[in-house]
Amino acid sequence: MNFAVILQAILPVYLLVGVGLALRGFGVVTKEMEKGMIKLVIHYLYPCLILDKTLGNSLVRQGDVLVWGVGLGFGLVILGMLVSYVVALILGLKPGSGRRTFCVSVGVQNYGYIAIPMLAALFVIGGDDRVFGVLFIHSLGVEIAIWMVGVMIMTGSIFGNPRLLINGPTVSVVLGVALSSTNGWQFFEASGGGLVGAAIRQTMSWLGACAFPMGLVLIGATIYDLIGKEKPSPQIAVGSLIVRLAIMPLVILAAAKWLPLIPELKQVLLVQASMPAAVTPIIVARHYGGSPAVAVQAVIATSIVALVTMPLWISWGNRFIFG
Repeated sequence: MNFAVILQAILPVYLLVGVGLALRGFGVVTKEMEKGMIKLVIHYLYPCLILDKTLGNSLVRQGDVLVWGVGLGFGLVILGMLVSYVVALILGLKPGSGRRTFCVSVGVQNYGYIAIPMLAALFVIGGDDRVFGVLFIHSLGVEIAIWMVGVMIMTGSIFGNPRLLINGPTVSVVLGVALSSTNGWQFFEASGGGLVGAAIRQTMSWLGACAFPMGLVLIGATIYDLIGKEKPSPQIAVGSLIVRLAIMPLVILAAAKWLPLIPELKQVLLVQASMPAAVTPIIVARHYGGSPAVAVQAVIATSIVALVTMPLWISWGNRFIFG
């Protein structure tokens, strides 16, 4: 797995984000359209993708995969937030000037729309895409960390907002695992559900295939709206790069190397280690009194530099983990 192969997998992801920037800039994707498209992706397309990749997936039935996947998704994000908080203190970020937003936004890596095509390009071989099911199990842990601990940090409340865990992606992960564990998934196959079951599964697959291209376009549109809103801060940019693209990759790769994990979960962690900051904390900051500008700067800084660091971390990390 050399640098050129990895870069070839990464470039289409960035091109789709660039398409989103251009479409927003030329007024093709308006703010009104963007709101509806976001709802479409989050509540319909992404859940269809999750169900399509988890139903009948033998890996998501394994207890150790569930425990390690959710546990590492949650634990590594919490550790990322803790490291971010320490770095924020060192950089002199104060309460009211973005410290809490920095902590949450830099502590969370992109765990969906960029990770999915990366996994597909690097590790889906011969049509075996079970690794996606493992990614979604891991993402469930990340979601819990964001909406419980992340919101708690942002607002200063004790329990965050657990009601936000009742959303399309988390419900579809739980439903997919439950159906796969009870053989209920067979209804969505021709052998168990006949013509109706097969048709539903095919429709679900087609809808799911739209999720990450549209999601990447919307990331570009969101970034376009927020670029230049506030003066860039070198402290935030440098701090984001140190945490997200230097410290946390080493931590995540060490976990993948030495913990007793199945190869597919190691592959998920390898890709996660290379990811830039996630876009979700921008939404959290907007709705819970944080500083969206800080989150946007973290996303932009890490996303630009990750174009160079992602191939390096994945190339070296692959040798480090798998020999």
